[in-house]
Amino acid sequence: MVASELTASAKALRTSPVAPGVTVTPEPLPTLRNRAAASRSPYVKGQADGLVSWQLLDDEAVERARKENKLIFLHIGYKACHYCRLMFLESFSNPDCASVLNESFIPVIIDREERPDLDTIYMNYVQAVSNAGGWPLNLFLTPNLEPVFGGTYWPGPGNRRRVADDENADEVLDFFTIVKKVRDIWSDQEARCRKEATEVLGQLREFAAEGTLGTSRISATSSLGPSGWGAPAPAHSDGSKEKDTVVSSELDLDQLEEAYTHIAGTFDPVYGGFGLAPKFLTPPKLAFLLGLSKSPTAVQDVVGEAECKHATEIALDTLRKIRDGALRDHVGGAGFSRCSVTPDWSIPNFEKLVVDNAQLLSLYLESWKSSGGKQTSEFYDIVLELADYLSSAPIALPEGGFVSSEASDSSPEKDDKEIREGAYYTWTRREFDSVVDAASKNISPLVATHWGVQEDGNVEERHDPNDDFINQNILKVDRNVEQLSKQFRITIEEVKKSIQIAKSALKERRDRDRPRPDLDNKLIVGWNGLVISALAQTSLALKDFDQERSDKYLSVAKKAAAFIQEKLWDAGEKSLYRIWQGEREIKAFADDYAYLIQGLLDLFKVTSDESFLEFADTLQQSQISLFSDPAGAFFTTTESSPHTIIRLKDGMDTSLPSTNAVTVANLFSLADLLSDDALSALARQAINAFEVEMLQHPWLFPGLLSGVVAARLGVEKSNVKVAYKPTRLST
Repeated sequence: MVASELTASAKALRTSPVAPGVTVTPEPLPTLRNRAAASRSPYVKGQADGLVSWQLLDDEAVERARKENKLIFLHIGYKACHYCRLMFLESFSNPDCASVLNESFIPVIIDREERPDLDTIYMNYVQAVSNAGGWPLNLFLTPNLEPVFGGTYWPGPGNRRRVADDENADEVLDFFTIVKKVRDIWSDQEARCRKEATEVLGQLREFAAEGTLGTSRISATSSLGPSGWGAPAPAHSDGSKEKDTVVSSELDLDQLEEAYTHIAGTFDPVYGGFGLAPKFLTPPKLAFLLGLSKSPTAVQDVVGEAECKHATEIALDTLRKIRDGALRDHVGGAGFSRCSVTPDWSIPNFEKLVVDNAQLLSLYLESWKSSGGKQTSEFYDIVLELADYLSSAPIALPEGGFVSSEASDSSPEKDDKEIREGAYYTWTRREFDSVVDAASKNISPLVATHWGVQEDGNVEERHDPNDDFINQNILKVDRNVEQLSKQFRITIEEVKKSIQIAKSALKERRDRDRPRPDLDNKLIVGWNGLVISALAQTSLALKDFDQERSDKYLSVAKKAAAFIQEKLWDAGEKSLYRIWQGEREIKAFADDYAYLIQGLLDLFKVTSDESFLEFADTLQQSQISLFSDPAGAFFTTTESSPHTIIRLKDGMDTSLPSTNAVTVANLFSLADLLSDDALSALARQAINAFEVEMLQHPWLFPGLLSGVVAARLGVEKSNVKVAYKPTRLST
């Protein structure tokens, strides 16, 4: 209903007559006050002085919505996000927009990294009704938290041009028009809004129960999704599978062949990666492809020897394109950006999530090993670059652990109040030449050719809707050293020397004159678990090549694990917390347990220190107690998770490995190390819980397919003698 109303408004910009609803006189309450300062989230706290009277999602805000009979306007974002900042600048700082939000709604703000469970639920809703998703995520909810209407970035008043590239497309409404329209529809047709919201929630619950959430569309016209992007939503089991300790006879190695065929069919042979744009890193998918050629013989026989080889080639080609593209910081080695807005990896979405870089480190480490695993082998330099980035300031915190992200936007110069996307990383040709020529005469043409630096900038106008990149160059490898050697008729060694001189000069200038993008310095336990895992694996792999770096990476990983155990684990209540921001906050979700257990098991493999194994086993028992479903698999949230309208099970891999896939791997590893058959049984039950979904869409479950292999063929025995013997009351 809201969608059809807004679509009509986009064409006619007028309100049609509607039948009056029941008038409710709201109970007078104190004036709404901005409560953002009460949050510890850097993202939420940053809006404490804004015009919108932001509330936190708690009983107070929900109860107020009920008493005043108002819709909740729920904004979900995070600090690193460019379009989140843009929406605050254009809409939430606009007096007219703020006035409508404060008077007609209960505006609530959430950091998606603090409440990924709510983000997933409402992202699934927006994707189901519009086939689009991304951040910021904006919802209008009933006081019962049922979605009435939602979307991603909406332009501020007077900024419709920012998202309307096609002159023939319907006009995209700005945020001010949307909030007024939703206000009027709620006032005039509240009963219908409530009825449709309840029906939509029922559909979402049905999708969740049958395991199609994230792949199904809602046909009702109760919402309108604007342009944006996001990762696929997780799947949910119907819980009707047999509680057997044997993997279903339907799930077998054939699903790996089907998954490979589908993934290979979506591969971009020109630019690497999968699909068109926006193009994401997809680490779980790449890990699956890299792993096929190392799988047991039985797997390779089913998938095919040539196909397994091709899978490796696809993954390596994609990783080469990502390495050479604009997502990488070619000057300072400061990690990789989250995704590309173009198919050829040439224009990043500049935000940097630490968890993405941790997964990339693991992928490049495996790629280096597959390329020979020597100091002269391909990808060795990327492994060191990423491991150094993750294990050093400002990413590694002095007390232990790792920050969550670096922002997309920053100031071009110190003390400059202007903020724009990618300012820390981009260069005009004039500044580029000035810096490089000052370092070494006559090399500027060569290195400019290497990185694709052009006189008028290398970003096309159609890819610069906010005019952030006028005359700016985003560095990417346009010509490799061999091509440059031929073009400029100099040796490869001379080319490499020139590039290194230019890197050093540009980095020195950048460090001196430009402020680094803001950090979101909250520690997220699950993300830290994946960093710990990647650094531990890298430490082990480099032990024979670079002992100093190997020791550093291991030390940083161990320090992070110790900090989490000390600050975020409550041994008395056997409960983990998700966030550290000066103090611990928010009970951990199932993914926090799964990812941290993985990191601890990798630390144990490297060090043989059984304290890591013992902590991993303790966490596993808590995860089982808090999140397991007797029907099989693990819920994302506990039963008592506040303000959660659907309890999901995470089975599909997205930009992150699914909780259940990682948990299955952890259970099999712990079962082997501790000779605990009950843990193996739980792993098999978890796999069985997703049987129907995996049979229909195996390519969406590459992580769980590895669990199928382990269940069918057994895990590789560790042959490690463990003194630790856990005491079990029950499993």
